[in-house]
Amino acid sequence: MIMDCNLIALNNADDLLPYGTYKSGVKDGDKAYVIYAYPSTNYPIVNIPYILKDFEDNVLPPGHYQVVLNPSRKFLYLVESNEIKASIPVAKLVEKMVSEEEEREKLEKAQKIKKKYKNNPRRRPRDNSAREIQADMSASIRDSHENYYILEYKNGNIQATGYIIK
Repeated sequence: MIMDCNLIALNNADDLLPYGTYKSGVKDGDKAYVIYAYPSTNYPIVNIPYILKDFEDNVLPPGHYQVVLNPSRKFLYLVESNEIKASIPVAKLVEKMVSEEEEREKLEKAQKIKKKYKNNPRRRPRDNSAREIQADMSASIRDSHENYYILEYKNGNIQATGYIIK
């Protein structure tokens, strides 16, 4: 009979506790956070050892941040836990154009491999294009020993530089 009383008490825990209880699991409002987040594999990560402040005395603590180039290519975002923590204006942008000949050579190479291993797909070498893309990303921050930091970003054929005032 004691066990039955405990079950009743646990079922009515909301009435007994001074604070409310919450159901576990992901709520519908939290799902959009994951859907619209930045993919972590497409952006380089920078380790910032400095304490960064803006004109309104907002502080960005040292840590690891993803560096994301805005689609309009006017700002570099520092993203932590899929939240934009800082935006830095782009001072210099270099975009290298890829020639049609290079693209054609890549496609021909892929088609040759596909054709060669058509009858035996298990022997076909693995596609390392995702690894090559990740190897071509970099981000760094350095002190100019003046009154600003230099944030450099490189992702594929795009290079951007932003300046952060101390």
